[in-house]
Formats: sequence, C-alpha cells, structure tokens
Amino acid sequence: TMYLEDYFVNEKGSNHQLLKQNNHNLIKKFIYRNSPVSRVEIAHQLGLTTATITGMVNPMISSGLLRETVAPTEETKSAGRPRMMLEFVPDAYYICGVDVGVYRTSYILTDIRGNIVAIRDTDQPLDEYQVTLERLAREIPAFLAEATIPREKMLGVGICLPGMIDGSADKIYDIFYEGWTAHNLCAELGERLGLKVEVENNVRARAISAELFDRIVKAEPFAYFFVSFGVACQMIIDGRVLYGQSAAAGEIGHTVVQRNGPVCPTCGNRGCLEALTGERAILQQCRDIMATDTPTVLKELCQDPRKLTMDQVLKAQEMGDKAVGHVIEDAIEYLGIALANTINLISPRAVVLEGRILSTPKNQARMIQIVEQYMFHIHSGMIDFTFLPYDPDRGARAAAAVVVREFLGKPV
Repeated sequence: TMYLEDYFVNEKGSNHQLLKQNNHNLIKKFIYRNSPVSRVEIAHQLGLTTATITGMVNPMISSGLLRETVAPTEETKSAGRPRMMLEFVPDAYYICGVDVGVYRTSYILTDIRGNIVAIRDTDQPLDEYQVTLERLAREIPAFLAEATIPREKMLGVGICLPGMIDGSADKIYDIFYEGWTAHNLCAELGERLGLKVEVENNVRARAISAELFDRIVKAEPFAYFFVSFGVACQMIIDGRVLYGQSAAAGEIGHTVVQRNGPVCPTCGNRGCLEALTGERAILQQCRDIMATDTPTVLKELCQDPRKLTMDQVLKAQEMGDKAVGHVIEDAIEYLGIALANTINLISPRAVVLEGRILSTPKNQARMIQIVEQYMFHIHSGMIDFTFLPYDPDRGARAAAAVVVREFLGKPV
C-alpha cells in the first residue's frame, strides 16, 4: 500500500542529496509495510530502477537491518535462480513502549516488527508532570536492565498519553493534568535516559500500530474507535494520521449528544459522549444503582462500590442484571450514534473498535445494529468493521509503533 506522503517531493528545492534521501525513505517504508517483497516489485511500485533499489538496499542488508529470504515454493517453480525477497530483521532494533494511562502504567519491549519481548505492568496512573517524569526516568532503565538488551540495539522509547498531543511535533497541548504543557517530555526524559523519546496520543498511537505492526489498515479512510475512561475516534486519511488544529482531531468523546445532560469532568460541557458512555460514567451510573433498593447482582459481586470495576459490570450484564443491562444498552446506543455520525462525515472503508464495553459478542452485535440504523444507507455493506479483543498492554505496544514510524521517516 502506498501513501500520498511518500510521493511528496519539493521539486523547486530538491537536489541530488534530497532526492537520494527521499528514495531511501520510500524504499524503507515500502519494504516495512509490504515485506517480504522482491526488488523487482519495489522498483515497479515506486517507479525506480532496480539499480537504484539495489544500491540502497545492500547497505541496509550489510548493517543487519534487512535480510534476504527465498520466495515461497509456489513462486519458484520455474528453473533458474530462486526469487529472493527482502524483509526487516526483527531483532535489528528494540523499542520500549510505555502507556501512561488514568488506571495504570504499562511497559513493553518489542522488536522492530512489534513482537513482544518483555512486559511490566504497574498500578501507577498518570499524575502531575514532575511526578510522572521522575517515575519514568526511574522505571524505564530498570525495565530495560532486566531485559538485558544492548544499548546500541535500542531504537528509542515511545510514550503514549491521553489528551491533545501532536506526536509529529513532540508537542503536548493538554492532558488535563498540571504542569504538562510547560515542559517538553521528549527532550527532558530523553536527556535523562540517553535515548530518543517520542510521545503520542494514546488512541492515535493505536491507529499507527494497527497500520505498522498489525497491518490491519488495508483501506482508507480508516477510523479507530476507542472506548475506555474516555472516548476517541482517531483517523488515517490519505496515508496521514489526522491531527487537526491543536492536535484535537478525533476527540469525539467531547461532542455533545444530550443537551443539558450530565457534566463532563474532563471538558466541563454538559451531555458530551464521554459523560454518558465513558467507563467513568458507566461505573458512576452503576454505583448509583447500588445505592438504591433496585435489585442488582452488583452488590454480590462488589462489596465496596468505590472499588467497582468494568469487569464486574460486564459480569452483572452477563448474569442478566436488568438495571445494569439498561445502563450498557443506553451507552452503546449513544456510542453507535456517534460512530454512525463519523461514518456519515468521513465515509471510512474500515473501522476498528476497541474497548471493554465492546468486548462481548452481545455488545458488539448491539453496536453494529445501532450504527447501521443511523448511518446513511449508502454505506451499508461497504465498511469493514473489526472488533479487537481487550488487551491491557495494547497501548504500550502502540507507543513502540510511534518510534518505528519516526524511524521509517529518516535515513539509516
């Protein structure tokens, strides 16, 4: 799959070195996204000569970044020299991905292809800037020391966070905690670690990971619909992750869906999607049920309403709790309407959905039913919907993908 950003060259300001670097990046990105792939196919797809391909690929092979493999048997039935394919060497480099969330912080070590090497989960949530910086500066080296990866093999550290973040510019606009906008996390943490640090919005990072690591972005426009503490819908359009002004693109959780509805603690508006359907909102509605005489199995599953979890809420729904069932159904209806509106706006060819509330077959079916009810009929049967299973470590792995994205845009 090729992208518009890959073909952009400023002809007026171009020179031989710029053209060479541009071609190098094109080739590197193409191999990563399409491997295993032959030199002939690369030349055909990029419009470059095989001599150019060979001249740029051979140094990457010598450095250990790429390797050659024999094409599958069915492709080499004819007599003669076997057809050779190119692919990235997974252990050429490693990346540390860190997901700093409102519930916990997760650390992952992956190779350059996104294969997980080591994991560490903690119950330490996102905090004020200085507290979080000190913790990361302490925990990341300890995590890497346990993994015993040589320093020269470390490509960098990726950090993903909730909030308005422009990873392409290493800029944090707002994450709703004190001190963050006055600092440059990438520079300050990178200086502490002695490693390149990249930062990105937690859901935008997931969309990047879906493209680079999992290769499930096979059609565009592409939307990644995520439900957790909040709600977001990040998009890839024409090969570019959409940031918008102040990196606020995709914050669908703060669109108003119920006039004069409950106040959102995050944005302060009434009746926004997060205030009605985010996990924080759902848990509060269920706590309110537990505080009344309404029959509910939640009281059996959780003795202390303050410690109520989404897993317990979903268990109650599965056990047939009517009150909890109504809360979940209402939330999914609002989520479905919001996604239908997004579909009507950008007409995506593929949508990936993730979230604990969407992890059960019953809720998935309900979500699709609502979406199809409210989206414009012309989209019926034209969109590929994919539900991802709940994985608490997906965010940290996605943070690692942000580092790989940066690496693919630069010469070796």
